[in-house]
Amino acid sequence: MYTSRGYLSTFMLPVIAGLLSLFVAIAASQHEVQKRWHLQTAADAMAHSAATIMAREMNVLAVFNRAIIANQVAQGQLLGLSSWFSNIESASERLALVTFWIPYVNAVTAQLSRIVTTIDRPLQSFIDVGLALQESLLTALQLAQVAVRFSFAQIIPETLAQLSQIQNIETEQWSLVHSPGLITFPWLWWTFIPPQSAVNDDERLTKLVRASRDPFSKSRSYNWFNAGLVKGKKTGGNELIVSRHGYWSWQALDTVAVHINMLFRRTEVPWGNGAAYRGSKITRTRAADFGASQSINPTATRWALSSQNNMGSVRSPRYFDRTNLEVSEWPSVLVIFDQVVAKAGVRYSRPASAFPRSDRTPEKANLYNALWEPELRSLSALEKVTIVQFQTPEAS
Repeated sequence: MYTSRGYLSTFMLPVIAGLLSLFVAIAASQHEVQKRWHLQTAADAMAHSAATIMAREMNVLAVFNRAIIANQVAQGQLLGLSSWFSNIESASERLALVTFWIPYVNAVTAQLSRIVTTIDRPLQSFIDVGLALQESLLTALQLAQVAVRFSFAQIIPETLAQLSQIQNIETEQWSLVHSPGLITFPWLWWTFIPPQSAVNDDERLTKLVRASRDPFSKSRSYNWFNAGLVKGKKTGGNELIVSRHGYWSWQALDTVAVHINMLFRRTEVPWGNGAAYRGSKITRTRAADFGASQSINPTATRWALSSQNNMGSVRSPRYFDRTNLEVSEWPSVLVIFDQVVAKAGVRYSRPASAFPRSDRTPEKANLYNALWEPELRSLSALEKVTIVQFQTPEAS
């Protein structure tokens, strides 16, 4: 017994050393796992922040595009007001002439005509000022869109650098690239939403502006009075005309006529007319234009065309838009560290329960409604292969 004392300790030393080494390895591995988990969380936060700023930029551009449409509709409304009041003025003058020989009535109609004529000059001045303000507003909106495009792309890398400092990983190397990971941000972002012009956008903005007109601008046609064989009909409306070269013109026309239905003949007595334009003059009218004025009051329409009011010119708007915004085209970015990668992008969502459409149809992604939001995404197989074979992180 005494001769074997000490042998057990000798045999246990390697076991203890092995257990100690295993413990140290487990502790080191746990520290590495924690570090990698921290990096992954930081990468996810940075990628989501980049996507958030991208979504905000797209929402701001959508708001500005909406404002540009509203600006054009407002110009049409002001032009329609000028045409409508010119029609009222000419109708009151002719009413005063017709009733000149009727005692007492002539005094009322003459006073009415003087009041309308007195209002006309300040009203037209107000319209001129309003149109000038709308032109200034359009310039401001276009400049603001350009500023947004340049500023937001610069904000994203700066924001990610600040996030890396806040999360104490500023010593780690990382890079921000476009999916699938070959091109550094923001080169593709510059071209994703290109500048557009109403001159060469295949009338995309023109159709939206026409569809956005209010009822007063679309059609001001109705029956003035109906006395059986004698009827008074009021017509009018605004039209946005595009030339062969894509240049815009706003045109407005209003008429009033008395229609007398005889046994074998229908007679039109023009009673009032007014026309105004910005851009090109009204040279022809189709049957459905200006509230079907040509079809309902053809003679009064010809009178209106002979005395048009020139209200200046229209500048074709410039804006930022993208026609193809399918799901596969939604942009995304990658934040790449030495050991981890995070991906985030933007998506378009219009919940029917919160923002229902009047036609109850799903809405396609567009840059006219501010409904873009960020989301984290999973890496595709192509991105994994691309990152492994081609992408090397750059110091930031």
